[in-house]
Amino acid sequence: MAGVNIDSVHETDLMMVTKPWIAALALASISSASMSATTPDFAIIKATNKGKLILISATKLDPRHIVQLQFPDSTHGTQCCQRLKASQFKLSEEDIVASNELTDSDAFTYESRTPANWPKGPFIGMAAMGDFKLLRSQDYLIEGRAPDSSHMKATVCTSSEGIHLHATQGDRLQTHLYLWLGYDIADPTCK
Repeated sequence: MAGVNIDSVHETDLMMVTKPWIAALALASISSASMSATTPDFAIIKATNKGKLILISATKLDPRHIVQLQFPDSTHGTQCCQRLKASQFKLSEEDIVASNELTDSDAFTYESRTPANWPKGPFIGMAAMGDFKLLRSQDYLIEGRAPDSSHMKATVCTSSEGIHLHATQGDRLQTHLYLWLGYDIADPTCK
């Protein structure tokens, strides 16, 4: 195969060769930008007796995001919301059985230290991850507005052996997480 003499290549030929490369680079940069602009979502949180805070999510945490956590108050109720940086969480090494029920796959599990101002003892609640507006919470509900102003909410309920989180954006089910607790629950609340 003969080499190409660069001096003999016309400008038009060079443009024909470089245009597809420029288009491919532009498409790649648009794709990576849209992948990093994730929709806010919800997660299950579990505080253990050992001072660990476990976060179960359907998606990978973006370390640039804020995680807003429900937390226990001194009367065993639920308050909203303590803010932590997602970068404070690392992938968990705990043996946790949790799944993303929409994709029939394992959920992502992360851990951090339980904040010092939380009452000691176990706690299970929810977290909002990403950019939310007007976030509010009750014991089994957390809701807010996405950056596009669509309504988002999550609820938790118990089945015979675990916790289910159902999250919606508008009327569409966005997330269904399951956390197995490892023991029977006497009065499940899921319908």
